[in-house]
Amino acid sequence: MKIILVLGSPNEPDGTLSEMAKSRLKFCQNLYRSGTYKIVLTGGYGPHFNTTDKPHAYYLQQALISQNVKEEDILALVESRHSVEDATLSKWIITKYQPEEIIIITSDYHFERAKMVFDAVYAPFMDFSFSLASSENVDPETLNLLIQHEKIALQDLIDHGVRF
Repeated sequence: MKIILVLGSPNEPDGTLSEMAKSRLKFCQNLYRSGTYKIVLTGGYGPHFNTTDKPHAYYLQQALISQNVKEEDILALVESRHSVEDATLSKWIITKYQPEEIIIITSDYHFERAKMVFDAVYAPFMDFSFSLASSENVDPETLNLLIQHEKIALQDLIDHGVRF
């Protein structure tokens, strides 16, 4: 079995997915159609990314199903609040299924931090790779704020390590 792990990103208060989420899902759909993959989706609730009454992963799931991804191929919805929880809360699923391949999908601007987190939580016991969704369609002002957030969060990990 091969698993695609899609990391969460923001949605609107009505559940509409952000450009980042759509970009990640497009990458997921292309991988899914190219092989025999199962999917794990992350994203719960948080004031900075999802204030609806359903977890972000639910909206990802609904979007994938509407694009002909089989519901039974979505193994789990992980209700994480941030990148560290994306890794720690998904690890039991990965451990349960012992996939031969794990592909983690995130956005290009989030790669360094995601890699540091997943290296700390998964490695050296599990091999994984990243596929990076482009952020070229994200509003430049929004993207700049995200990049600044990533720099601060990455520096925190460098200074204090991954805490879980």
